[in-house]
Amino acid sequence: MELHQDENKVKEWTEANSQSLGLNRSKIEAKYIWNPGGFVNQSYRITDGQTIRHLKLSQEQKATGLKQWVKISEHLTNNYKAPRLIREIAQEITPGYSYGLVFDFIEGKPLSSISDPMPVIEKVLKSLHQLHADTEIRMAVASEDKDYNYAAAFTDEYITRFEEDLQIIRAEKHLLDFVTEETLDWFDTEVEALRIMVSQHPSFQKKATDIVHNDINWQNVLVDDSNDCWIIDWDDLTVFGDAAMDYSVLVWPIYKSKDWDYCRDLVIDLAGHAILERMEIYFRAKLLDDVIDVLADYVDAEHVPELKEMAQKRAKEIHLRAYPEYLSLYAR
Repeated sequence: MELHQDENKVKEWTEANSQSLGLNRSKIEAKYIWNPGGFVNQSYRITDGQTIRHLKLSQEQKATGLKQWVKISEHLTNNYKAPRLIREIAQEITPGYSYGLVFDFIEGKPLSSISDPMPVIEKVLKSLHQLHADTEIRMAVASEDKDYNYAAAFTDEYITRFEEDLQIIRAEKHLLDFVTEETLDWFDTEVEALRIMVSQHPSFQKKATDIVHNDINWQNVLVDDSNDCWIIDWDDLTVFGDAAMDYSVLVWPIYKSKDWDYCRDLVIDLAGHAILERMEIYFRAKLLDDVIDVLADYVDAEHVPELKEMAQKRAKEIHLRAYPEYLSLYAR
């Protein structure tokens, strides 16, 4: 990835399409937005100095979620404070990225930077509860019924990701001098144990029919100075998901903190006690994600020289914090 070259290509495309984007062609600037979650998609801030847009690009094989978002974009904006869709893109702007969407740019800070997140978390929990049973989205997105249970949803979200991550990590093991072969073997064993656990756990055998955002981490909740919030990055939405996934990711940063009991009671009020069983296993997977997935991000950052040092430093710090924590909680 040649970051400055890609920014120039985005600038040229924006200038050529400035009228449909509501921008002044003579003053266009384009800036890459680094997503700490990885390098799968590309995001850019495009502006003419007055109006700002957000451009999100995807490789063709990863574009399904963005195309689905187009179908329900107005509904998501009106009901869940998703950013307003400006236009769809079906051409290659940067090498390998042949599909994209342009949205209003949300001027807000991520929830992770808010001093008192609880009022916002309460709002988002209520929005998620509404989303999980949203029949309008189901009718727009689901083309057919699917014989799919919560265990399968968990496997798709975490186990498959772990397996793909470990392939990347092993292929570039020489970059990870702080990770041993014995550690990688243990990762394989732990991922398999987690897969077996959910396949056999009674609470994961129910049919998965929840409509879930699937990536409701604190970077994807933006908050303004009035504590109004927006939910972004809807391209992982599924109508065959587990509400426990959304709840667990949103409340993960305060799990076992002084606010956890209050937050747990909010979830119980919305979704009932039974969901807590699955959430506990999702918390375990979320911590293992901080152990394994960041190592794949570390490897991927090797191909982005401008961001390499910052991204690898972050990934290594998260791994070295999360790994001993995981061992202390779950290793036998």
